Amino acid sequence: MRLLFLFILLIAVTSLLLNAKLISDRITSKRAVFQVSEVIDGDTFKIMSNNEERRVRLMGVDIPETGKCLSSEAKDKLTQLVLGKDVVLEDQFSDPYGRIMANVYAGNIFVNKEMLSSGLGRMDYYENPHKEELKAAYADAKFKKLGIFSGICISKTPPVSNKGIPCAIKGNIDDNTQKKIYFLPGCRNYSQVTIDLSTADQWFCSENEAVTAGFTKSTTCN
Repeated sequence: MRLLFLFILLIAVTSLLLNAKLISDRITSKRAVFQVSEVIDGDTFKIMSNNEERRVRLMGVDIPETGKCLSSEAKDKLTQLVLGKDVVLEDQFSDPYGRIMANVYAGNIFVNKEMLSSGLGRMDYYENPHKEELKAAYADAKFKKLGIFSGICISKTPPVSNKGIPCAIKGNIDDNTQKKIYFLPGCRNYSQVTIDLSTADQWFCSENEAVTAGFTKSTTCN
């Protein structure tokens, strides 16, 4: 009976150890350490993986595109955080463009969170295990009016064309639907529409320009 008990105990302990190893393997498979070789922009950088250069994008973070307001400041910030350093990638998956989407850690710094905390980006539409933590950082930057929330990227004066004509048509991206809408000076809510140069918002000199860029006239203009 004693031998039978010891045999059953041995089987139970072995099973527990195997399960622990399987759990450990699953966690380890989600973590990988790489050295950053190049920073492309404020949310994307390059690493070497299996002798292949791969692009990594910060999951849950949407930085102004290159050329947009504060895009260079965002790139400088990311460069400071990761370039030439070993980073840990967690919760990886590939996006439709072949980039590695990941939560990125440089030492004890959660890079995705740091970019949002600095007010240098918005949250994107990807699901993220750390979504609530990132939302809190994003809300805090908004509350403190940092970076893109400071008003520095808001354009209030229409540019002037080469012919000296004010380009006063407002091309605005709807926050809720992401639709591209343009507003003429005679539209009812024209004065309430803001042009945020950290986004795809822009001024147009003519309706034809706006339509060519994929914008649709606001229903408030009818």
